[in-house]
Amino acid sequence: MPFDGTGYESRIDALERMDKVIELLSREDRWCKQQLRSYDGRRCILGAMMAADATVALKDPILLAIRQVTGRDYLRIEMFNDHPLTTHALVVKVLHRARDNVITGTPVRTPARVPNPANGWLGSSLKPLSQLRRLFA
Repeated sequence: MPFDGTGYESRIDALERMDKVIELLSREDRWCKQQLRSYDGRRCILGAMMAADATVALKDPILLAIRQVTGRDYLRIEMFNDHPLTTHALVVKVLHRARDNVITGTPVRTPARVPNPANGWLGSSLKPLSQLRRLFA
């Protein structure tokens, strides 16, 4: 049923975990790169997700938010966190975007693109053959 509340509890749980991650990384002196947790208690995004027990629930929403904010696809959250151009302000912006996505229920997965064989290596190799047939016909 569309309004029976199914899925609502999981979104509330994800939202609570997202708030915990945002709280853990709220100040620049609580964020780090290249390690899950530093000796002085700073964490990277993944380290904060692990502390909030949210690695599974928030992985896809955060990767989607990274793509929405930066325009780039990262395979892993750590790749974004450790990128030389990633700043704390950008991390906070991504986390708030991910939170908004969880609230609105934005679908995490983008539809898979169906490969067009004419654009692949097979299609490109057949184009000259069809042109040769016209020449020798």
